[in-house]
Amino acid sequence: MNREEAHAMLHDAMDDDGSILYESRAIARYLNKKYPDQGTSFIPTDPKAEALFEQASSIETFNFNAFVAPIVAEKVFKPRRGLQPNEERVSELLRMLQSKMDAYDLILSKQKYLAGDSVTLADLSHLPYGATFCGADFAEVIESRPNLAR
Repeated sequence: MNREEAHAMLHDAMDDDGSILYESRAIARYLNKKYPDQGTSFIPTDPKAEALFEQASSIETFNFNAFVAPIVAEKVFKPRRGLQPNEERVSELLRMLQSKMDAYDLILSKQKYLAGDSVTLADLSHLPYGATFCGADFAEVIESRPNLAR
């Protein structure tokens, strides 16, 4: 682990009574379970709905974040550090991402959210990198697909 990875991990850390949690997804799941009666629950408890949520979470992790995060790293984070982005890598990641976004568009043509008709943590997990990705002049990847754009 390099210094930047360690800093990012600690930036997403939470100290709860001496227990250190890191990784935003783990923190969000923990808080959802620890405080079930406070606020809106974004993780379903019905077995079928929970399975669909887990499926949607995997889709976000492996079909969105796995491509968008390295694009953001190349186009946003590297330039902030005075480094040149690897445009060949960005092009390859964008090429692979296109079919993933087509699949998202198909899923969302049949239901309101990724796990069904209620918003879940799987949907919200797209926001940090998704917003940065769109702000880095890649909004057309999302906006060109009607069910993603809505």
